[in-house]
Amino acid sequence: MIAVMLEELAWAIKKGAIIIMIDISQVAAANYHYRRYSLDYFLDSVTRLGFRNIELWASGPHLHLDYFTNQDLKNLNKKIKDRGLKVICFTPEQFVYPISISHPDKEYRKKSIEFFCRHIEAASLLDCEQVLVTTGIAYLDVDAADQWNWCRESLSEICKTAEKEGIYLPMEAFTSFTTHVFNRASHIAKMIEEVGSSHLKGLADTDVMATTGKDTLHDFIKELGDNLTHVHFVDGNPGGHLVPGEGILDMAGSLNVLKEIDYKGYLGLELLDRRYILDPEKAMRDTMKWFEKHL
Repeated sequence: MIAVMLEELAWAIKKGAIIIMIDISQVAAANYHYRRYSLDYFLDSVTRLGFRNIELWASGPHLHLDYFTNQDLKNLNKKIKDRGLKVICFTPEQFVYPISISHPDKEYRKKSIEFFCRHIEAASLLDCEQVLVTTGIAYLDVDAADQWNWCRESLSEICKTAEKEGIYLPMEAFTSFTTHVFNRASHIAKMIEEVGSSHLKGLADTDVMATTGKDTLHDFIKELGDNLTHVHFVDGNPGGHLVPGEGILDMAGSLNVLKEIDYKGYLGLELLDRRYILDPEKAMRDTMKWFEKHL
């Protein structure tokens, strides 16, 4: 039924009967590739470029929570607001750091749960409504069903804090190089159903899905519906997490797919390729130009 509705909507849009727009304000700059510059520089940079919303990567050297008090976070929030910016997604580093809610060791999972809960509380201090979560690396020599169950139990605990703080948790599927337990849109949908919390949501990453090669953006829309609340909108070869237009992915096509469903969430710019490290503002400027051309 959903597929039929999408086809009918796409036909109406093509014929000009319906015009749906994604606004430039839905594009959220991010600090991943600004790590050779200070966080203040990042905030000033994206303000200069005209961004209004940001996805804030919580990692050293910018924002490692072990070195931030609650007052530090409140001061940071003031800096962000003074520039007319808003944090729309708080993304803790969970790949380089030893974080995994599907780890066999109970104490490891406990520390990972505490890690996410601390970041949820920090997001609240930053007036941010979303915290990105993932399962972490899955062992190939450990039973997949066990790892799935550990993940579900951990998320159930994390969601209690999210519900208390009024924070939503867009969950991202990783590539097969990281996990074989959680790398499809259907996995996200199933986990949302099993956890049973209205605060657990889904995220689609255009480059991750291309690298994994199992799903398309249409699949994520079909599986998640209104639970798709965040998109990492990046190009790739696949792989790389590049500025739109610098890889081989059909980014214009992906944007049109989101227009067809009248997507109201944000498009996070998770640029990771090291080519952007020394001149991160140029990458953001090139991205803004791409959107100005295609919106």
